[in-house]
Amino acid sequence: MKTPLIVVLVAAAALACAKQPSAKIDAPNIVEKTGVVEMTPQEARPGAEAAYAQFIDVRTSEEFAAGHAARARNIPLDELPNKLDTLEKSEPVYLICRSGVRSKKVAELLVQNGFKQAISIAGGTDAWSAAGLPMSQ
Repeated sequence: MKTPLIVVLVAAAALACAKQPSAKIDAPNIVEKTGVVEMTPQEARPGAEAAYAQFIDVRTSEEFAAGHAARARNIPLDELPNKLDTLEKSEPVYLICRSGVRSKKVAELLVQNGFKQAISIAGGTDAWSAAGLPMSQ
């Protein structure tokens, strides 16, 4: 009689100690690193497309009009220094260009001007589009 009781107690203890799977949260990736961060389009998408996101395309107006990542707003690189006050310094700023070169330069500029997080999307709109992510015209 003691053996079945011991087996039941050992099994119950094992189940109680087993790690429970964590709940999946459908929220944007939180970028914990401050400063300049580079992300792939797939990594950046949840944060860049969030309702509150600062998602900036730094290409020229003509490039932007030809096609851009959905939800991105255009502030051309040459106009950005005069429009820094339109961005919230304490919130992440997602940056995209055609290939990732200009967005990385802008990310560095933002951090030098006191922005907490500047995320450059690696590969730019070329990579965003190639990944099949939403585009607008």
